[in-house]
Amino acid sequence: MGIARYAVVALVALMFTLFTWLGGGIVPKWLASWAPWLTLLIAEVMFLLPEQRRTESLLDARARVWRSVCRDPLTWLTIALTLFLTIQWLNAYTFVEWDPAKKAWEVVSPAFECLRHPSVTELIAKPPADPSQAVYLQVPDSLLVPWLPHAFRSDEAVTVLAWFTPVLVALLAIRHATLRHSKRLLCTFICMMTAVLAIAGIIQFVMDGTFLYWGMESHAFFFATFGYPNHAACFFPAVMALSIGMYLWVLEHREHTRMPPWFYLIAALLCAISAILSGSRAGVLFTLAILAITTVYVPIRYMGSVPAKYRFTVPAFLFLATFIVIGSAAFRIYAVNANATRDEALRLAQTEEEKAAAFALPAYQKIPAVDTVLKEIGDTDWATFFEDPMLMRAGYQGILALRQWDDYFYFGAGAWSFRWLNAQYINTDDPEERIWLRNRTGVGQANVHNDTLQFLAEHGLVGFSLMVGCILALLIPFFATLLRSPSVPMNDAVADRCWFNRICAYCVFAFIATTMILAHSFIDLVFRSPACMMLYGLLFVCANGFVPRKKVPAETPAQPL
Repeated sequence: MGIARYAVVALVALMFTLFTWLGGGIVPKWLASWAPWLTLLIAEVMFLLPEQRRTESLLDARARVWRSVCRDPLTWLTIALTLFLTIQWLNAYTFVEWDPAKKAWEVVSPAFECLRHPSVTELIAKPPADPSQAVYLQVPDSLLVPWLPHAFRSDEAVTVLAWFTPVLVALLAIRHATLRHSKRLLCTFICMMTAVLAIAGIIQFVMDGTFLYWGMESHAFFFATFGYPNHAACFFPAVMALSIGMYLWVLEHREHTRMPPWFYLIAALLCAISAILSGSRAGVLFTLAILAITTVYVPIRYMGSVPAKYRFTVPAFLFLATFIVIGSAAFRIYAVNANATRDEALRLAQTEEEKAAAFALPAYQKIPAVDTVLKEIGDTDWATFFEDPMLMRAGYQGILALRQWDDYFYFGAGAWSFRWLNAQYINTDDPEERIWLRNRTGVGQANVHNDTLQFLAEHGLVGFSLMVGCILALLIPFFATLLRSPSVPMNDAVADRCWFNRICAYCVFAFIATTMILAHSFIDLVFRSPACMMLYGLLFVCANGFVPRKKVPAETPAQPL
């Protein structure tokens, strides 16, 4: 087949790259032109050009992939979830918006004209009272089928459909239509692409931090392409853990890869720096946690067993990464200033004393984002934070999400409905809630900052159960692979004496990364970024490519009597 054998991997890598580089995948208008078509192409190539084993023909490979896809619970959960989200998208309230610039009404929901409520024609016939202001109007009782899953606005509900279905189809393609080498190749690509993204983010941070592609102003803090700091704070530490796991795996199985081990160390280091610069408490804390776990894990597993050059390489990297991360936290990372003040003072200096004073001016300044994050960590009363979660903004939003879920228990109210409905669940008669309402100041009120509660409120018990089912369909085979790995003997006699040391190094760090992502989802909305969502799934489905097969001993020919 030649290069065609890598068609599935190349298309999935392209999807992952587009999700990551296009704003973390959260900008709907950047997805609409390619996400549905690329998803269909991946599904088609999965069945037409699967990767062949040595002993099978292309027809045999197609039959194998078809059988395995049909037997996979993830397939049927993907179909059910896609159908559920599609019904929500189509069965939406009629919603109109007045555009003061165009001086015209726009029907933003539902998606198709035939689904609009009949009264919308009369509604948009005349302008609002104040044509200079944007106006949003919902037509009551305008659902097509009230007892089916529905959404508040179809133009917002379609975004979640454009996240889940492409990601799940890509995971199915990698799981069933690729072989072990291709799974390892994809993980190497993830490390490589993220290293490039990290370099772009560091350059962007030093220069400005608010611009995006080709000077496009974002009017907000961006790190690399992530417009929301906690998406970057989830993505980069996870790839950092992946890179460390890949490095250790390459040291153990050098014959299975052509990529030099030091490449993964550089990628991990760049990810650590990027996590710090993302401007998120979670990024700092997760990076330190990964370094702490690695510092404990590596000596236990490898000291006294691997060659001397590797024995010193790993601790040296850990020392360097720890120095950079903790040094960044301790000294608040100083960035080189534009030195405009110093240059101006030197230009105006007339005497030697004035020149000396100009040279004495500071050439460095604190990076505001990191400085703010560290101050926030230091100022947080962590005991009170955990004792009374309702003091958190997310805790208050969580109460409102549970109230919304109670009203839309089975099917929810559709993606992004929380932003429109949460205000009606505030009990202003309760003095304590009035305090919470005053303290929230409108910041972050469009989201719960807890993926579980937000998906429950917006997709109900049915939709959320389908999502959890997809995670279990990924998690159970991953744990089967992880627990199978110690049964494969290692070349390292010292490591081979301990069951824990025989667990595949990739699986250990993939478990760390996915656990970190899952934990982060309970304090923020990381699964609202398809880049983070796809990374989470790929860490699971690629695990099978890193666990060596058991070597079956050759049968000894019978000796003549």
